[in-house]
Amino acid sequence: MPLFKFISRLIDDEDPVIVMPFGGYANREKIYAQARVLEDEGIKHSEEDSAIKSLYNSFKRFETDEIENALVKVTINNKTIELSSDKEGYIHVDSDHTFEINTTENTHWLPITYELIIDDKVTHTITDEILFPGINAGFGIISDMDDTVIETGLSSTFKWKVIVNSFFKHSSNRVPLDGAQEFYSLLQKGHDGTQDNPFFYLSNSPWNLHEYLIDFLKFYEFPKGTLLLRDIGFENKKKKSFLDRNKFIKISHILNTYPSLEFVLIGDAVDLDHEIYIEIAKQFPNRIKAIYIRTTTNERQMQRVQAIIENSTDIEVKLIENTTEAIAHARENLLIP
Repeated sequence: MPLFKFISRLIDDEDPVIVMPFGGYANREKIYAQARVLEDEGIKHSEEDSAIKSLYNSFKRFETDEIENALVKVTINNKTIELSSDKEGYIHVDSDHTFEINTTENTHWLPITYELIIDDKVTHTITDEILFPGINAGFGIISDMDDTVIETGLSSTFKWKVIVNSFFKHSSNRVPLDGAQEFYSLLQKGHDGTQDNPFFYLSNSPWNLHEYLIDFLKFYEFPKGTLLLRDIGFENKKKKSFLDRNKFIKISHILNTYPSLEFVLIGDAVDLDHEIYIEIAKQFPNRIKAIYIRTTTNERQMQRVQAIIENSTDIEVKLIENTTEAIAHARENLLIP
């Protein structure tokens, strides 16, 4: 971001270059992961941070000084590949593999190590984890984050709550949707309480907030999962159709990666989740076990949402005002005990 970078250079010197990992997921043939090469802003935060300290940390998250054409060696088990960062500093791992991983019942977290190489020397090393579903996974869960897991304030007048929540609050002071953690924990254990169903969290937030949102999920003890965000660079202009946007593309990729796994989709009516999920159910028949959409207090918006759902008579969408309704529906449909 040129503006943030310009301001940063006025008030700060160059920082050490690091690799920031963003997780990923794998099946028995392919590995997908992502990371970013950038200067380390040295962000230190705690639950006691003031609003001013949180605002400062938010600025540091967004004034990233990304590094282009950086050489990074990526190691997964005994497989090693070398990649170069793109103009936004991103490293995209899209690799075949032949090694045997995860014959266990539960979800396996596969270690992936990134080594930054500058002048033929390893200057930074970090190890992350990639999700690999276990053999007893009954279904996967794909959940939106914004106003589905974490309250953002998107429906507030002039979006003022979004600014307050995103820039002035520590992640532990953000508010999860009531009952969401309980519902997700039940879904993770499946219909008999013994499964280990994989979680994928989606958000239209930028990758700059990855660590912040991961901390939120950990603090409130949500099921461990892969968090997928988006790039907000100037070349990534908003697409006219949701079919070309971040959420639809990522959900489609997940379903194609795990063709034998069914999924539960959870979202909200504030955004286009209902339209995206309905189209996913049409394009992937018999793959979606349930669709849950949280309602909004905006009556006009809900009229539009209900009209879209009614026009898709072959796709069941459960509108929920609170998590209790979702839990009851999930029990009736044998998704949870």
